[in-house]
Parts: sequence; C-alpha cells; structure tokens
Amino acid sequence: MERPSPILLLFALACAAILPARAEEMAVRPAGPPAAVQGKLYQVSRRWELGVGFAAALNTSLVDQYGGILSVSYHPNEWADVGVDFLANRTSFSGLSDQIRARLPSRSNPNSGQPNTGDEIEGADQMRGAALVMARIAPIYGKLNLAAELPVHFQAFLLAGAGAASFKHESVNLCASPGSAACAPGDYQTTTSVKPMGEVGGGFRIYLGQRWSLRTELRAFLYPATVLRGADLTQPGTGTTARYLGLMTTLGLGASALF
Repeated sequence: MERPSPILLLFALACAAILPARAEEMAVRPAGPPAAVQGKLYQVSRRWELGVGFAAALNTSLVDQYGGILSVSYHPNEWADVGVDFLANRTSFSGLSDQIRARLPSRSNPNSGQPNTGDEIEGADQMRGAALVMARIAPIYGKLNLAAELPVHFQAFLLAGAGAASFKHESVNLCASPGSAACAPGDYQTTTSVKPMGEVGGGFRIYLGQRWSLRTELRAFLYPATVLRGADLTQPGTGTTARYLGLMTTLGLGASALF
C-alpha cells in the first residue's frame, strides 16, 4: 500500500482545522441576519498579506522536489493583489534516475573500441530557489455550507509572475570524466546557473476569519532549458546543445494573514 504524500497529509490536516476555527468565529459573532455573499464578508482592500506554504513538484519523474514559499503582497482592491514570491527547495534524484543509471549502456563498443554516442536525458533540472514578482486576480467569491450554521467562504484566483531561479543541472547519463568505464558514483556532468523564469497558476483561498485564511495553489514554472545531443559518451563536453522550454508544476498548501 502506497504511503500518502506529505502534501496530501498537510491538506487533510488543514481541512480538519477549518471546523474548530469557523465554529469559534460563529460562537463570538453577534446575533443578527447573515451578511450577504455579494457584499463579501471578509474584506481585503488596502491590506498587506503575508503567506507561507509548502509545495511538491508533480511532473518531475527524475527529481524529487519539496520546498517552501514565502509571499508578500498588497491588495489595492477586493479582486487583485501584487507582490513577490520567494521559493526554496530541497531536491534530489528519484529512484527512477537511480534505475536509469544502473542500466546505462556501455560508453564504447566492446568489439571495435569505438566510442558510442548518445543524447542527454531531459527533465533532470533541479530548481533550488527563486524570486518572482507576481500578480493575482480573484474574480470568484462564494460560500459553501458544510452545515446549517457553518458556512465556509472561499475565493478562486489566477496568478502570473516573472523573475529568476537558481538551477542545478546534473546529467543522468553523461559522465564528467573521460574514459570507457562506467560512470563512478557522483561523477556526472554538473552545472549551476541562474535563469529567467515565468509562472502561471491558480488556486483557492478558504477564509478562517478576517485575518487568517488557507490557500491551495497549482503553479506551472516555465524556463529555458538545454541538453546535449549526439555526445561522445567517452568525452565530456562533446555534442551539440539543444534548447527547449522547461516546465515544472507544483501543488502547494499554505496559510496567510492580512495586516
């Protein structure tokens, strides 16, 4: 039986926290007619927001990536905010990468002794950190009734941003040392770089009160990526550079506070 991922466990705990938080608010709210949803019970205009969250990469089969995000933004009105995002990730190669390395073909032809050529495997970039300027628009505000006396107010939003990210690129299949022997552990071509990056995404905000809320977000990060084609497997640094658009998606869960 597969173990649940950390992001799913955090989401379940966060959802469980909604009930007591909302119940406490209902207990202290003065009696009277409920506020209309159209009037937006929880106001955010002209307020600052500080958010923290946890995110896990979804589409990086060669790399395991988990990290945190810190966001600071300002709401000029009820449906938009602008600010900055800071990301920091812990990355490592996945079990799939280890399996690929254990089954790499010979670097040279055992019969003729001639070097073999091959293409570098895509999708091995590791995003270590990033800083982006972002904007969110939140055109949808609604209310769900979990119980007759327990409405949950939420807001759906879209986001986009641009900035720069720090990457580590360690090749899965190209050795860093010349020769025809199999690559030694840790002896793979590795580079680090800072690249421009854009992001698009969307998510939901669940209000716990006038100050606190939970956020869940799906983000897609786009950046310029490169791999080597037709490399001589016995000689590092050979081959031609091929460029493509890298894509990394993450699912995140966090909390934020308004000031």
